Amino acid sequence: MRTLASLSPLILVAALLEWSCDGRPPASASVEAASGEVAREARPGRGELWKVVRVIDGDTLVARPEARGVRAQKVRLLRIDTPERDEAGYREATEALESLVGSGSIRLEDEVPGQRRRGNHGRLLAYVFSGDLNVNVEIVRRGWSRFWTRYGRGRFAARFEAAQEEARVAGRGLWGAGLSF
Repeated sequence: MRTLASLSPLILVAALLEWSCDGRPPASASVEAASGEVAREARPGRGELWKVVRVIDGDTLVARPEARGVRAQKVRLLRIDTPERDEAGYREATEALESLVGSGSIRLEDEVPGQRRRGNHGRLLAYVFSGDLNVNVEIVRRGWSRFWTRYGRGRFAARFEAAQEEARVAGRGLWGAGLSF
């Protein structure tokens, strides 16, 4: 392990800023992790801050980066697929997303940290966090989507699977009230 004295001033400042921004030590409390010399595990709270402009439906919203002068973008929530406008559960899924994100600040996290991707319709593909809550997983937990694996399982697969089983057993959302997927 390196000592603080052996680090360049720039790396030391970056490590201290990361620590002070969220009140927690860097991902691995070691100096190597702060200097980028070892791989860091992604954790909630590391994505960009965005302001919600409006919710389109249960799996899509419009948001803009909190940096001024940047235009709003459509964001498609990864690993979920809620009912479309003409399907049962559409209104409830949309309302669920609205209740989770409101018009507040959210964080967007990429499937592969630092690799922003867009889907077929030009929408940003992201995990959305409201505070420490993974909104994508919460939509599944509330029963308004299955864990959607059409394009892979992703980095939060275990959380999605647990949320889906919880919703199924409890008969939440589309799992109950005679609605089906």
